[in-house]
Amino acid sequence: MYKALIQTSYAQALSRVIAICRDINTAEDCLQDAVEQALKRWPNNNPENPTAWLVSVARNKFIDLCRRNSKQVDIQTLEESVTNLDLSEQALLQSYNDDLLRLIFTCSHPALEIQTQIALTLKHVLGLSVEQIANALLVSSKSMEQRLTRAKKKIAAAKIDYQIPAPQQWQPRLNAVQKTIYLLFNEGYLTTTGNTAIAPDLCAEAIRLGRLLHSCVKNDANVIGLLALMLHQNARAPARLSSAGEVILLADQNRQLWKKPDIAQANVLVEKALRLNPRSPYAIQAAIAALYNNAKDEDSTDWQQIDGLYLILMKFDRNPVIALNAAVVTAKVAGVEAAIAQIQRLKPILNDYRHFHIALGGLYFDNQQHELAKKHYKKAMKLTQSDSEKAFICHRLEQCDLITEPTKPPH
Repeated sequence: MYKALIQTSYAQALSRVIAICRDINTAEDCLQDAVEQALKRWPNNNPENPTAWLVSVARNKFIDLCRRNSKQVDIQTLEESVTNLDLSEQALLQSYNDDLLRLIFTCSHPALEIQTQIALTLKHVLGLSVEQIANALLVSSKSMEQRLTRAKKKIAAAKIDYQIPAPQQWQPRLNAVQKTIYLLFNEGYLTTTGNTAIAPDLCAEAIRLGRLLHSCVKNDANVIGLLALMLHQNARAPARLSSAGEVILLADQNRQLWKKPDIAQANVLVEKALRLNPRSPYAIQAAIAALYNNAKDEDSTDWQQIDGLYLILMKFDRNPVIALNAAVVTAKVAGVEAAIAQIQRLKPILNDYRHFHIALGGLYFDNQQHELAKKHYKKAMKLTQSDSEKAFICHRLEQCDLITEPTKPPH
């Protein structure tokens, strides 16, 4: 519980510490020291105001660092400025949205390559681990660590300002901001690690950020579509896990458990987004999700229309994960073998992506090719650290073994 408390307090604390240090690298180092102390102390004594606790410890760490370099810093002035910082609950609540936006837009600076913008925001603003970010961006943890190090050096060298850009400067940054929010949602919806397949706090924070962005950027089809997409997907959350914590596939979910108010709200947003721009990638993805969610059951789902929307979507977004999802739909309209051939073409890009192998395993299983299904499920097992996914894969492997096990002769 206390680890989740640290994660949910991290972004706001970091924004306040950066305001003190005026440097992302120093702020992160000081806050990391506070987090390490929190891991030791909070299990026995959770603070009433976790964010203020983290900021206070990080602030003291910063003052200590400055004292060691007293020749370069006016310590008396520094101590007065950081000691008088208002960390009351009311002040933190009032500053939260502004602080978070400032960090997101700072890390989404167009001087940086877009994948780097996203990685910085997920790491420094939203507190995801390097491993989680690497999984989200389909790269190795080592490559991601190197990218983050280079980016921090570039920010320092270019003296990128810690401030929200003017509204006329938002547009070049919106793409990275939206992708960051959606990747945060995905990490909550399909967790990389842990003993559950869903991290509700991350999903809720991503949706909250989507609403915040929607309130700041009016009549943008992608912004509206993104919020609709997250609401539609999160509406299925109550039916995605069994009582034992095992993943339940969409086709087998109890649709009565889905969040009907969220679906209704998302439907309205989808219509608005498509009216504004029918070629908006997020609006198209939200429309696909709406077709899933508004179908009475699996058999009545309009697979032809979903397949058509994926074909349109891939003209504007060549994301390999979207191509993977589109290929799974192909199985419904053109047959399993066509879908397998389509997915196999993605192997050079997605071979180290666990859902690539889970999807192939499922298609081979449906096609009665159980040995090939086992091969891909075993590969997926090596790539996942999610206990819920492991339980699902183990169950599928057991099913394959039962089917392929030779029949024993009667005694």
